[in-house]
Amino acid sequence: FFFSSRRRHTRCSRDWSSDVCSSDLPYLTTDTCSGHFTISTGTLPYEHGMVVDDWYDRELRKQVECTDDEDAKAVTYGAESKGGNSATNLKVPTLADRIREQQPGARVVTVSIKARGAIGLAGHGGTAVTWFDDGADTFVTSSVYARVPAPAVKQFMDASPYQRDLDAAWTLRDAEATYHARDAGLGERPPAGWTALFPHVLKGIKGADGQYATQWQRSGFANAYLTRMAVSMLEAYQLGKGNTVDVLGLSLTGTDRVGHAFGPDSREYEDVVARLDDELGDLIAALDRTVGRSGYVLVLTADHGTTSVPQVTPGAGRVVNEEVRERIEDTLRTRYGAAEGGSHVEWSVWGGYVLREATRARLAADPATVRAVQEAVQTIPGVQRLLYTPTLSRTAKDPLEQMAALSGATMRRGEFLLTVQRNWVYTLRNGADATHHNTGQDYNQRVPLILFGGPVRAGTFDVPVSPIDIAPTLASLVGVTMPTARGRVLR
Repeated sequence: FFFSSRRRHTRCSRDWSSDVCSSDLPYLTTDTCSGHFTISTGTLPYEHGMVVDDWYDRELRKQVECTDDEDAKAVTYGAESKGGNSATNLKVPTLADRIREQQPGARVVTVSIKARGAIGLAGHGGTAVTWFDDGADTFVTSSVYARVPAPAVKQFMDASPYQRDLDAAWTLRDAEATYHARDAGLGERPPAGWTALFPHVLKGIKGADGQYATQWQRSGFANAYLTRMAVSMLEAYQLGKGNTVDVLGLSLTGTDRVGHAFGPDSREYEDVVARLDDELGDLIAALDRTVGRSGYVLVLTADHGTTSVPQVTPGAGRVVNEEVRERIEDTLRTRYGAAEGGSHVEWSVWGGYVLREATRARLAADPATVRAVQEAVQTIPGVQRLLYTPTLSRTAKDPLEQMAALSGATMRRGEFLLTVQRNWVYTLRNGADATHHNTGQDYNQRVPLILFGGPVRAGTFDVPVSPIDIAPTLASLVGVTMPTARGRVLR
């Protein structure tokens, strides 16, 4: 049951504040956090609140990740881990939350490299919610989900530690002549210890350390490991064998990590996608074997697309965060003088620029300075727009402003939000990634949507759909109500 879109659909004539009609993710900031919670809740970022991977907390005066929770404690499957994570910032229930609420005894199992991937598919609770902690180089969960390590997860970790891939070589899956992309493509930024040429040997500085963990996540091994973990959980928890509906959420992060390092036009990306075919085949075979095809529905989608490495596309380039921030600061100093406390811009993260309280209040009554800041930034090559978030509206006729409002840009993104021109990427001055994906361009918004198994009828449908339709569709199939979801049931 495949929803295909061979063209970029024009924006629908409906009022997007009450209905969504698109084959894309219809909002501006396309990243892991906003994407996963949109998929799982059937709502848009301005509704579910998980608007971007990281934002600036004005009360704490620091940058936080979307799933950070100071009241939660890490529960580790290896080395000691600091900090806690949960869905505390989520404003609406996920599909899994509704299933647990309406079908007592339902099991929810999710796995990912990223906390926002595993938590994004689970929600506020779950039987086993597992992700990788980069600070501790180990898999963890949170005290919100379990007080002690889940026995089934620990058994898998003990029998199959991810460190086992140390000294392994990531080689091409297929014959070299079958690949479209050449090796060592332009602009690639492989992790420390690697060149841009195959093979890639997984080695740390001192064994299975942080360098190894970084390489492992950006290799062909991570997705395979997560798939084996998911199959192990499927069998250990006997998912699909009880009298309730169970949820298995698998967030395969390899394409994202490889995409950031090598770009979507690289041989590495091509290889990891070919391997993804194998991993999905293994998952489907396990579901068929343990549950039976009539007993499950599998959905394949994505949280976002990605942008080509700028060197690959003529006329493309990089917009540097610090240069934009300094241009804003310079303009405000010229008009207002030096700011008390050192600077007018208090923080910047992923295209959002947060102003100090006094500057923010002054700017609210000074549209001429707002325009001066916008004009100054929009002379930077590659900048599309600098949006002033207090004036954004979900019913705006300007598509860009509307997409930004649907992204929740007025909530946790600061007073100014940057957008970049087509094929350009937004990056840090000393950023380690080759490319990113936080734009409102179609190559970032366009994602697959495939339903398979159970009562699903085979076919390809060229109609406007969105990932917000997934949760209400699955809820309808299993007899669960989701009154907060705005997506449509796909018939």
